[in-house]
Amino acid sequence: MDFKVISGMIGGLGLFIFGMYLLSDSLKKLSQGLLKAMLEKITAGRLRAAFMGALVTAVIQSSSATSVIIIGFLNAGFIPLAGGLAIMIGANVGTTVTAQLIAFKFTTVAPLFLFAGTAIFLFAKKDKNKNKGLALLSFGLLFMGLGLMSSAVKPLADDAAIREIFIRFGTSPFLGILTGLTVTAILQSSSTTTGMIIAFAAAGLLDLPGSVYLVFGVNIGTCVTAGLASIGGNLSSKRLALGHSLFNIIGTLIMLPFIPLYLHYIPMTSGDLARQIANTHTAFNLINALLFIPFIPFFVRFLDKVIPGRDYEKREMKHLDKNLLITPKLAIEAAIKEMVSMLNLCREMFEKAEQCISAYNHKIRNEITIDEDSVDEMQKNITEYLVQITKGDLSDRERNLIPALLHSVNDLERVGDYCESIVKFSQRGYEHNLNFSQHANSELKKLFEKSRALMSQTKKAIESDDHTAAAITLNINREVHALVKQYRTNHVERLGKGECISDAGLVYSDVLTAIDRMNDHLCNITKGILHIGKR
Repeated sequence: MDFKVISGMIGGLGLFIFGMYLLSDSLKKLSQGLLKAMLEKITAGRLRAAFMGALVTAVIQSSSATSVIIIGFLNAGFIPLAGGLAIMIGANVGTTVTAQLIAFKFTTVAPLFLFAGTAIFLFAKKDKNKNKGLALLSFGLLFMGLGLMSSAVKPLADDAAIREIFIRFGTSPFLGILTGLTVTAILQSSSTTTGMIIAFAAAGLLDLPGSVYLVFGVNIGTCVTAGLASIGGNLSSKRLALGHSLFNIIGTLIMLPFIPLYLHYIPMTSGDLARQIANTHTAFNLINALLFIPFIPFFVRFLDKVIPGRDYEKREMKHLDKNLLITPKLAIEAAIKEMVSMLNLCREMFEKAEQCISAYNHKIRNEITIDEDSVDEMQKNITEYLVQITKGDLSDRERNLIPALLHSVNDLERVGDYCESIVKFSQRGYEHNLNFSQHANSELKKLFEKSRALMSQTKKAIESDDHTAAAITLNINREVHALVKQYRTNHVERLGKGECISDAGLVYSDVLTAIDRMNDHLCNITKGILHIGKR
């Protein structure tokens, strides 16, 4: 194998991979929000979910992107596992559209795509139009790379030893499947591997039997992306990754005995070998999808047993009973109880934030994200409930109390935001290997202690309209302000002495600010109870 063949193969493959990446990236930007908007609506209906998965993946030309986002949705609790599996199965069908496009052999007109894409990209003023240009440009690059690969490997068809190696793919199912699996796992793209198979077939190095086994391996190899994306995720994402792998492995085992039928019927669909390979890819995933979709509920139960346990979940509304709205006094009490639940959740978030400052934990980071979603949901529900209360017959006291409660709910939501911010700061420190000095850790410990005390007194003030507890929070907050001011001075002195580095100092300063402002929002609530200021 001479240098010309090797360089042509490598160069063509590089061009093809870059074209595939650029095409997927530009299409994702052009369809911003499409994937999320469509997938978020899926809560039930296996066929609908599978159709959406196929449609979205066909549009953005990337099953890997679909699988990563599905796992993100599962981690966030947006969709159930059954819906995620159905979408993933559909995505397997949708990704075969790429192979169908490759089989059209646009190689001769690829330069026109390159020219048109470049012209649009250079002269377009809007980002949307520039992305359209990139999509055309990448389409041209993809087929230029495919053509370069095919041309480079064509001389190998006359080499008896090389031909013998490729002939083995048609006689050894294990070798063909293993090769397709390995290459796809390395390249992280089933479309790229399928494109290579078509290029080798076009050069006469592969026949249909060998290509079929390689395509089967490609479908198993594409599961690696979902497996990698599930690392560090919740149990549902791990179940999805396992389910996706089992779906393709079992599907391959089911299809192997029917290879003679493939070899008999696939050539009837087209006389072109490239189209036959693309049709094999589509038929495999379409038949598997039709076989598995009816059994998704059983599959979910099986995965629950294989990977047991429960994920950390969002908090549900406890006290906002709509039947109480006819009695405003009781409805207001219910709203206050829900606010206390909201504050309790914020306290838990603050304690988790302190744990992350001491030793960053990715599991806690994920829990905080779910907690923050819960706090936002609580804010929305309590606000809507309070607005509903105003439509009833209220006393003067109740009518004056509602605005104060609305302000307090917003302040509690901001408390949750600052707790999440502290965890993000700790993550930044962890990722950049930043450590606080012993003095800084001691100062933060004292601030967390003061803030926990302030939260406890705030809770008492809200629950019982306790003016004494409310007054205590204001005293604690003055102490916190004084400490933060002193600690900033201490920090500057430590920087001057070289006792800490500036990058760690920036994180430390951000944490001080977050704690200080969080306490201000808590005191806004207690000021309302004491009728100080705007409330």
